[in-house]
Amino acid sequence: MWIRVTVRGNSMSPTFADGQELLARRLLLRSPRRREVIVFRVPDAELPHRIKRVAAVAGDPVPAWLAPSVVATHVPPGFVAVVGDNARSQDSRQLGLVDCRDIVGTVRA
Repeated sequence: MWIRVTVRGNSMSPTFADGQELLARRLLLRSPRRREVIVFRVPDAELPHRIKRVAAVAGDPVPAWLAPSVVATHVPPGFVAVVGDNARSQDSRQLGLVDCRDIVGTVRA
């Protein structure tokens, strides 16, 4: 199943532009992979979905740039660390690790 999402903001620039429409395929039987671009829900956020790149998956060491804000040494099962393509993006440093249950799908470029 496919869903259409619209990029809001510049967090994924230069890969995706503000206002650009993307297709995302729902994840059904597999976990996201490193470097995939995912769409996920953020509870209590003003935007219904976020679009970010997977930086680390369950079992991976927590990336050094994220280590100060995450207590664990490895990404726990059922979670991923995400990063935006823009250096000023809001990502796992601010949002924390993303629960895989909140992932809506993976973007197909």
